[in-house]
Amino acid sequence: MRRAAPAPEPRAGMLVCVCDPQLDAPANDNGPRAVSTFGLAVGFAFAVLAQTVASAALPLAGAQLAPRPELVTWPFAALLLGAALASFPASFLRDAFGRRTGFALGASVGIAGGALLVAALIQRQFAWACLGALWLGMAQGFSFFYRHEAAAASGRPAAATAGVLAGGLLAAVAGPTLASFAESLAAPFFLVGAAALAALAHTCSLGVAVMLADDPTSTFRPKVTAPLSAIVWPTLVAGTAWFGMNAVMSGAPLALVGCGIGGAAVFGFIALHVAAMYAPAVPLALAGDRLPPLAIALTGVVLVAIGVPLQRLATPESITAALICVGAGWSVATVGATAWIYQSGQPSRLALALHDGGLFALAICGALTGYLLA
Repeated sequence: MRRAAPAPEPRAGMLVCVCDPQLDAPANDNGPRAVSTFGLAVGFAFAVLAQTVASAALPLAGAQLAPRPELVTWPFAALLLGAALASFPASFLRDAFGRRTGFALGASVGIAGGALLVAALIQRQFAWACLGALWLGMAQGFSFFYRHEAAAASGRPAAATAGVLAGGLLAAVAGPTLASFAESLAAPFFLVGAAALAALAHTCSLGVAVMLADDPTSTFRPKVTAPLSAIVWPTLVAGTAWFGMNAVMSGAPLALVGCGIGGAAVFGFIALHVAAMYAPAVPLALAGDRLPPLAIALTGVVLVAIGVPLQRLATPESITAALICVGAGWSVATVGATAWIYQSGQPSRLALALHDGGLFALAICGALTGYLLA
């Protein structure tokens, strides 16, 4: 902090600020220190842990609490709606208050969402479950901006994006074991342990967020600012993958139960799907910038297109294969699209908000049609 100019002597009628006159007050927690991709990946990993258990629990919670069959996928759709609604505040609050404040706010909303979902399951309140899912989704929307932070501060946006997404792999692997343990502690209340684990994961994400370094001075310095139109095709291409993935994902838990798979075992299948979502990010973190972003994104769409019809075969093996295909396709398409929007220059905060909002909007459409594949 630099010293301010000496304050003039007081005089009659002079207006004096009650703030400390010796130091400049910071506008937010932004600063010049660099941030490592590892720190962003850790924060994202805890958010993915919450996403893993919530994605498995919400379709089952919908089946347990929904008053009508057509409302079964509403809690899962509310998760995605919350993520879409959070896209704009997550983007603009970063500039207003800084990275740490924005990510901490998102994690705090996730804690509240997990707690409300616990209450909804105990009290058997469908509306509460949808509201809790909405808040959990808002936390998820904030957490997806970890990848934009990494891409903006790096000269290799594809590799930086993939590096952050790779952090979710460990969370996906640990998810089933932690969920099973949490469920055993909460017995005989079904899914309450999973909801509490989601709240705890966001609590850990909050701890990581407040320990992040101050905002960095970006090393990615394009010659021009990217026009708003630069996000159109990346959003449509990646949004196709998000639509297909969520259509399969929202219907898979119920389809597995219909095949005779126990409710607790569903967490293992969903964790395998989430692992497939983040496993491709590991090789892409090493070689992603050597490949054209468009080719990466289209490869992801093809993988999703292969997985969707597999869900219709309605066997445990085909559903597992579908979950793996759409998960891997989602990851590849997301990495490719994120790198694609940085090709034309540094995207504006509005562009990033519209991009993520568009992806989640198409994901919501996929989730609402998921019952057709169940």
